[in-house]
Amino acid sequence: MKKKRIGLRRKIIRIICMLIAVMSVILMVISYKAFYDTYINFYYDKALGIVKMLANEIDGDQIARYIDTGSTDEAYDALVSTFNNVKANTSGLSYLYLMVPYEDHFVYVIDAYTDQDDMNNISAFGSVFEYRETEYTYLLPDVKAKSASTQIVYGGDAGFGRSISVWAPVFDRNGEVAAMVEGDYVLTSVEKEINSYVLKILFFIVMALAVITVIMVRVIDTGVTSPIIALTKYIDSYEKGNLTLEPVPFKEDNEIKWLSDSFGNMIDRMELYITDIKNITAERERIGAELNVATKIQADMLPRIFPAFPDRKEFDIYASMNPAKEVGGDFYDFFMVDNSHLAIVMADVSGKGVPAALFMVIGKTLIKDHTKPGRDLGEVFTEVNNLLCKSNSEGMFITAFEGVLDLVTGEFQFVNAGHEIPFLCKKGGVFEPYKIKAGFVLAGIEDIRYQCGSMQLEVGDKIFQYTDGIPEAANKSNEFYGMERLENVLCKNATLTPSELLPKIKMDLDEFVGDAPQFDDITMLCLEYKARMECGRTL
Repeated sequence: MKKKRIGLRRKIIRIICMLIAVMSVILMVISYKAFYDTYINFYYDKALGIVKMLANEIDGDQIARYIDTGSTDEAYDALVSTFNNVKANTSGLSYLYLMVPYEDHFVYVIDAYTDQDDMNNISAFGSVFEYRETEYTYLLPDVKAKSASTQIVYGGDAGFGRSISVWAPVFDRNGEVAAMVEGDYVLTSVEKEINSYVLKILFFIVMALAVITVIMVRVIDTGVTSPIIALTKYIDSYEKGNLTLEPVPFKEDNEIKWLSDSFGNMIDRMELYITDIKNITAERERIGAELNVATKIQADMLPRIFPAFPDRKEFDIYASMNPAKEVGGDFYDFFMVDNSHLAIVMADVSGKGVPAALFMVIGKTLIKDHTKPGRDLGEVFTEVNNLLCKSNSEGMFITAFEGVLDLVTGEFQFVNAGHEIPFLCKKGGVFEPYKIKAGFVLAGIEDIRYQCGSMQLEVGDKIFQYTDGIPEAANKSNEFYGMERLENVLCKNATLTPSELLPKIKMDLDEFVGDAPQFDDITMLCLEYKARMECGRTL
C-alpha cells in the first residue's frame, strides 16, 4: 500500500498553527502573571496604608484598659464608627479588625461592618479566636518585631476564601504592641477582573497571529513550496531516465535556485561518481578475494589436523587460533625436532591484519628452521632475534615462547621472549601459573642474549600456553576476562584432555564477552605428557 505523502504546504500550516497555540499559551501565562502581580501589589499597598493610618490614630493604653476591664466607653464607640466608615466608604476592604494578639489566640476589640454585612458573622468585643496557620507564620513574628507587614500574606479557609491579609501594630506608652489592626481583601472579585482582562488580550493575540499566518502561508507558498514542487517534478523525471531535461528556471536568485543549479551540477558529476564506485567496488571485491585466500593460507600454515601425531602415545597436543580480523598476528606451532623431542611454539606479533600476518610467517619460519636437535633454545631465539631486527623496517616485534619436551626424560626446556607465562598442571592436581622470567621481545633490540630454562615433567603433567587475547578480552562494560578467571576455568577442567579443555575455555570466554567485538587474536595450546619413551619404546 502506497504511503500517503503530506505536502510541505500542509506541514507549514500545521507548524504555524502549533506555533500560534504555543505563543498564545505563553502570552496568556505571562499576561496573567504580570497583571495578577500588579493587582495584588496594588491591593496590598492600599490595605497596608489603611491599617497603618488607623494604627497610628489608636491609643494603645486605652485598648489595654478595654481588655482588662471588659467594658467600653464613648471613645470606643467613636473608634468603631471610624472603622465602619473606613470599611464602607474608603477602602473597599472585605474585612477590617482591631485585635489584641497573644501567644496562641487573639481577642477581638473591633470587627468593622457595613450595612451589607451579615451581623451574625460579626465578632463581638472580647471574642476569642485561635490562630490559623497564617497568623502563626506571619502575625506573631511581626508582633514580636513591632512592625507592620513586610510582605504579601495569603490566607484562606473554607469560610472566607483566599485573601490578602495585612496588619499594623498599635503601641502603648512603653512602645510595646498593645493591639494589631488587620485588613483583608478577598481575592474572588480581583481574580475575576484579571481573568476577564486576560481573555480579551488572548482574543486579540489570536486574531493577530491568524492574520500573520495567512500572510506567511501565502509568502511561503509563492516563494518556497511552488518552486520546490517544480524542482521535484524535474528530479522525478531524471530518476525515470530522462537525462535531456533543462534545469527549472527561477525568477528569484535565492536558495531554491541555488539548489536547482547544484542539482544540475550534480548530474554532471554523477557519471564520474558511478564510474569511480564501480572501480572501487571491483577493487574491494578483488581485495576481499585475496584476503580470503590469505586467511586460508594462514590457516593451512598452522598445524590443525588432530590428533596431530596419531602414532605417538607419549603425548597429546591440541591448539586453536581465532583471529580478530581476516588474518591474524598470533601463531602457534608444534613439531618433532627429532624422534624423541617435541617442540611447541606460541607467539604474538604486534599489530593486526596483513602486516602482522606477514611478519608472523617470517617469525614462525625462522623459529622452526633454527630449532635443531641438541641446540640451546636461548641461542635459537638470539639468532632469530638478530635476523628479524635486520628486516624490520616497520618496527614490529614478536612476543614468543618455545619449549622442547624430551620424551625420554620428561625434561622440558623453554625460552621466553616477553610472552605470557604458561600454566602447569601436575598429575592429579590443578593448573597453576608457572612463573618464569620473561626476556625481551623478538625484533626489538639486536644482539640480545636469551636464556634457556627447564622444568621436569612427569607422566600425566600438562602445560597450557596462550596469547594475551584471552586475559585481555573485554565485555561491553570494558571489564577484562583476566588471569584469575582463566585460572579458575583451567582448574575446573584440569582432568580433561587437551582437545576437551580448549573448547571449554573458549566457551567460557565467549560467555563472558557476549556481544562485544573481538579486538585481539585468541590463541591457545595444551600439551599433555602421557608416557615416557625409552630405547625406542613407549613406557
